[in-house]
Amino acid sequence: MSKIEAVCHHLSQVLPDKVILPNQAEYSAFKTSYFSQQEQELSPACVVTPSSTADVATAIQVLVAHDVPFAVRGGGHTLNAGAANIQSGITIDLRLLNQISLNEDQSVASVGGGATWDDVYSYLDQFGLAVAGSRDGQIGVGGLILGGGISYFSGTRGLVCDNVENFEVILATGEVVNANSEENRGLWIALKGGSGNFGIVTRFDLRTWRQDKFYGGVVVSSVETIDAQLQAFADLAADFDPHIAIILSVGWNQILRGSLAFSSLYYTGDNNDNPEAVRPFTQVQPQYLNTMRVASLKEFAVEMGKHSIPGARNQFATTTFRVRLALIEEVYHIWRQSVDTVSLIEGLNWALVFQPIPPAFLQAGEQQQQKQQGSNSKPNTSSNCLGLRSSDGPHVLLLLSYNWQKKDDDEIVTAAAQKFINDVDAASQRAGLFSPFRYLNYAAAWQDPIAGYGEESVRHLEDVSRRYDPMGVFQRLCPGGFKVFKTEREA
Repeated sequence: MSKIEAVCHHLSQVLPDKVILPNQAEYSAFKTSYFSQQEQELSPACVVTPSSTADVATAIQVLVAHDVPFAVRGGGHTLNAGAANIQSGITIDLRLLNQISLNEDQSVASVGGGATWDDVYSYLDQFGLAVAGSRDGQIGVGGLILGGGISYFSGTRGLVCDNVENFEVILATGEVVNANSEENRGLWIALKGGSGNFGIVTRFDLRTWRQDKFYGGVVVSSVETIDAQLQAFADLAADFDPHIAIILSVGWNQILRGSLAFSSLYYTGDNNDNPEAVRPFTQVQPQYLNTMRVASLKEFAVEMGKHSIPGARNQFATTTFRVRLALIEEVYHIWRQSVDTVSLIEGLNWALVFQPIPPAFLQAGEQQQQKQQGSNSKPNTSSNCLGLRSSDGPHVLLLLSYNWQKKDDDEIVTAAAQKFINDVDAASQRAGLFSPFRYLNYAAAWQDPIAGYGEESVRHLEDVSRRYDPMGVFQRLCPGGFKVFKTEREA
């Protein structure tokens, strides 16, 4: 029996009925439950399925004691191979930690680290409540928050991570700590964008509010409308209505040999009758699908999930730049040229996605931080580690979303994605509009989003890692995802 097999056997004794071995039927179901093929292809030596905080603490103590590599899986929607699964190590699958409850006055929802946003919205819907969370209900709660998070309500409520009152965290020692504005404050800030670098989050306490149904949906239109929509997007990004949430994309499909434009639009203000701010997108012609209507948060999150393609070779890549129409148009033309380099890849979908990051997304967190620290705090002081400040002005968050069928095409697709991102960055630098920020939840494995947070944030993350994980367990034994300490960055 190998060392790793011995540790799996030991775990099955100390956590009976909570360890899945490769010879069990549940093992295949576990592997295929990941969203991307890249994660499905990895085969851990065993899978631990804790159902309580105590179970997680036991598992991490055993793994550290035996110096065994591991991965932590929440919703399983992450795309990069090894981010939430591991080859020949041990995966801790948190999905049974999906309990949700409300405090006495219903102002805070406590959510298990393995829940999905579908779970959260279904639970809160019965109380007429909402939280800042994913626009796609299939996404795991933990992954979204630890990478920052954009919601339908970010214009008025800020980023998702800035709506977390408290994190319950299992450290590498097995110790359970709470991180909030008063207790372990540095860890609280680091977890809001610092990903899984410090411990395993087993519970998120999220602020809630009363929420009625609101206006939204998807409009699919001819690619011939894209110039007008890019103009409208640039105008909106520069002069943002905080009640709007928008995802503007254009996608090329190899099977159809053509492109379509997609506008996902939501208006959370009081005007639920096709408000003026969204009409440049809802009234484009010709259009082939229009689902705009008044519906619930839960319904919209389910609809958004229907657009994804689980089980494909899915990948994201991202960059960011400051708002100017000429640059947005140039980026679109760079994307059109990139289609030619991948047009023969079987089953390829190649989508360019624009989203705004207006100052409003950041102000809620800054105001909260200033309120907690008092009048002596600096303006534009963020309560997260992302390095973004409202004083930097409006930005465009760019996503290249792509999927394909065959592993043999991985290299050519990845090379095309890298070239596209490099070409966009070169264009934004020429225009004087470059931003180093890379949204961690959209970043490809070959990108370094943590470096893009800036030197001050990186130093804070390194200090927090040294304090709460002095042995570097989550840098060394948990190799997947984006690390605080990275050899290339330190060199």
